[in-house]
Amino acid sequence: MGIALAYFLTEAGEQVTVLEQSDKLGGLNGQLSFGDGLAVARYQHAILPNDETTRRLCAHLGLENELVFDDVKTGFIHDNRLYPMSTLLDFLSFAPLSFGSRLQLGSMLVRARRYRDWQALDRLPVKNWLVKMSGQEAFERIWQPLLETKFDGAYETIPATYVWAWLNRMLAVRRIPHFKSRVGYLRRGHHSLIQALADDFTARGGQVETQVRVREIVVGNGRVQQVRTHNGLLEFDAVVAAVATPVFARLMPGADTAYLEQLSREKYLGLICPVMVLDRPLSGYWTLNLTDPNSPFSSIIETPHPEQDGYHIVYLPRYTAPDNDWMGVSDDDIREAWLSHLRQVFPQMHGKDPLYFSVSRSRYVEPVYSIHDTDKIAPVQTPYQGLYLANTGQVYPQLPSSEAVIVQAQRVSQMIHRQRLVPAAVLS
Repeated sequence: MGIALAYFLTEAGEQVTVLEQSDKLGGLNGQLSFGDGLAVARYQHAILPNDETTRRLCAHLGLENELVFDDVKTGFIHDNRLYPMSTLLDFLSFAPLSFGSRLQLGSMLVRARRYRDWQALDRLPVKNWLVKMSGQEAFERIWQPLLETKFDGAYETIPATYVWAWLNRMLAVRRIPHFKSRVGYLRRGHHSLIQALADDFTARGGQVETQVRVREIVVGNGRVQQVRTHNGLLEFDAVVAAVATPVFARLMPGADTAYLEQLSREKYLGLICPVMVLDRPLSGYWTLNLTDPNSPFSSIIETPHPEQDGYHIVYLPRYTAPDNDWMGVSDDDIREAWLSHLRQVFPQMHGKDPLYFSVSRSRYVEPVYSIHDTDKIAPVQTPYQGLYLANTGQVYPQLPSSEAVIVQAQRVSQMIHRQRLVPAAVLS
């Protein structure tokens, strides 16, 4: 969000400085480097065929030839058994559900694609909608375990919009009549898009300052005053905070109490995501969703290394509340717990260690709202002149995909540019 905002603002003629607290750009799109020079993305990112804004941006930045689309296989792990879900025949023969439940679930998928009134779904608990649409058996055997792992067990007040948005995004990759999935990726990973944006942005006169820890956004007299960093005070005509809402709230101790209370109502999911590198495929499936509530991870995402043959990357994500105990568990203990369960699913992993295993954690990854919560979404325009907030919470009801983030960055940059405020700072 931060570097895309800087890119679009600079493209519109604004003078922009990016303040990045890390030693390099990337954030959730960053990379992990291993001892022999092998680099992999911290988290898995996919570009779908209908991500038109992302594809146009890649073409504009000269990355069009690096964008590759492949047919992939998907499936489920149920009772430690793999069930493919890549063809229509796979769906019709899905043994964990009775034939009647399969037909009802299939009908639901068709109707969900045609449904457009997301505001009505925002008022409906996800369980009620799923039971009504797909039946009790499908809910108990498929949806309930997935919801428990996705929302760290607390899904009772989650609106139906989450599953509706997920279905619409995932079903968009299916190619009818074959039912196959098609997804894309950049050969050098999403980090290459971050770097291309930064290169274009700085070539237009923008500045990137890394390892800048913002201590406070000073506000007063109804407007943004200064940005306090560990090196001193900085002044800008406008400041855009491209950070999670809880982080933004902590940066403004001098803000109005009512506004800080509004920001505090926005909740987030955190993410613990081990990534391992293998010298052979684990399953040959792009995504496997687990229906076992006792599994420490919710899905298995596997891709060949986009640049180096012979390496296979496996992501094992677990969504958690930001204060979940797992956030404080050591990397070694997470490795042991994750691999122990993985070996139950894939016995061929017994006695074999991955080439590399690394754990990434992020406390604020995805905003999560309860029913009737859309009024809690923090707006872009803050109560203070010249101060803006831009993050993934504002893309709801869409999922916080790269496509949604880039589109939101465009919208925010256009809004700021209309007010003709220069120079500006983006905090990321």
